[in-house]
Amino acid sequence: MRVKSVGFVANDFLTVKKTSRPEIPRKAIYRLSIYLRCLHRLKTNGIRTVASEALAAAAGVKSTQLRKDLTYFGQFGTRGLGYDVQQLAILISDVLGTTRLQPVILVGVGNLGSALLSYRGFQQEGFEVVAAFDQFSENKRSRKFTTPVLAMDKVPEIVRKHRVKMALLTVPPEAAQEVANTILAAGITGILNFSTITLQVPEEVVVNNVNLAIELENLSYFIQQ
Repeated sequence: MRVKSVGFVANDFLTVKKTSRPEIPRKAIYRLSIYLRCLHRLKTNGIRTVASEALAAAAGVKSTQLRKDLTYFGQFGTRGLGYDVQQLAILISDVLGTTRLQPVILVGVGNLGSALLSYRGFQQEGFEVVAAFDQFSENKRSRKFTTPVLAMDKVPEIVRKHRVKMALLTVPPEAAQEVANTILAAGITGILNFSTITLQVPEEVVVNNVNLAIELENLSYFIQQ
């Protein structure tokens, strides 16, 4: 196995649907999510078309960067008229795979896992946590969640039933690799890793690391300048 773990600011590339799309910088995929949220705000405000300069400014990037990011997926917009807000939002949602609810599992129902299970914003963004897993199943804990909390031996069944490909991993670092091996064997191919270790995964598996301490260290450096 080789390590293929990345953070939010990785500079490597991602091949999306290798048979039909070119290699795409991970930063471009990240910016697509930002563009989509800007488009949602425009729709909420009743704006139907937007110029590339205006959309880029709202996203905090240069207009040339925005146009370059979008050309990875085709030609959008009309010269002199800009982008159709509704249409572009639908196209980006399709690229990101969020036009329908994507099933997700969560593994590790400690303090962080419990907080994520209580978060109600996932569905608004196109994701549904269909089940959570922990060494202590639902009938052994005092706090109850609307999402079922199951024992780890139920992972293969739930992954197969809901065709789950993504997981939130919120277990202690000493258990992270073993748990990752378990969910990968069940068919998971994408992990949002909240543990503090670098996971060893097969090449075809994508891992995004969320390390709050590293992000705070990054902020600490810049506020001292």
